[in-house]
This record gives sequence, C-alpha cells and structure tokens, in this order.
Amino acid sequence: MKTYPSTDGKAVFVRLPRGSDLLEGLNEAARELGIEAGTLQVIGAVSRLALGQYDQDAHEYTTHEREGGHELASGLGNVSLRDGAPFVHLHVVASATDGSILAGHLMPGTTVFLAEAYFRRLDGPPPVRSHDEDTGLPAWQ
Repeated sequence: MKTYPSTDGKAVFVRLPRGSDLLEGLNEAARELGIEAGTLQVIGAVSRLALGQYDQDAHEYTTHEREGGHELASGLGNVSLRDGAPFVHLHVVASATDGSILAGHLMPGTTVFLAEAYFRRLDGPPPVRSHDEDTGLPAWQ
C-alpha cells in the first residue's frame, strides 16, 4: 500500500497493491491510518468484480461476480466503527469492456488491477454500526 497524506493529516490518497482484495485492502488502510470516521472515494480498475444487492424482504445479499477487467467509474462510501474496528461501506459503479454497467455494494472477492482511494477523516466521535432490527443491516444507531 502506498499513501500520500495531506499536510493537515485529515486526508490521504491510498494506492492498493495489484492482486489484492479491494474491500479487504480498504479496511486495512482505514485501520493502519487510524480512520474511524470518514468519507471515501475510489477509482481505478479491477480484474474481478463482486458486488451485492440487498434483498429488503429476505434481509440478505445476493452477490453478482464477474471475471475480467472492469473500470471503477465511481466508488463512494464511508468509514465508521463496527465491532470496535474501522469498517468500510462502499458502493461501486463499474463498466465492462463492452460498456455495460454493474453497480452495487462492494463485496469481498473484488481483485485490484489498479485502485486509487481518497480517505477524508472526520472529526468527532465515530458513528458505530450495530444490527438494526428493522432493516436487518448493520447501521448507525
């Protein structure tokens, strides 16, 4: 992982290693940088894509996996605490070589070709995620 921090310490660019898991790498970066509350943007490309769609009735994710190169046209998310550790929540829009688009919740199994992330640290106490009975999701309480 390569980092390029701002002089005020509130923001940092992160480049993840090729072949790493995107979600795991972003969570690791947040931990190593000590970011417990923040915003996150990601662009780049992946060689394998795994995105989820949440079934609101069944309270479970369906994962859509695609082999082959995809451009990360947009990745927007946040960092909060879950089970006492920094937790990245990221939604991605990705395009295939034929121009088709797939979007959803970033899942484990997405392999980095080249990923550049921007973390922006927020001041104050971090939001904490815990199980929300109504949605079935880990949400800020």
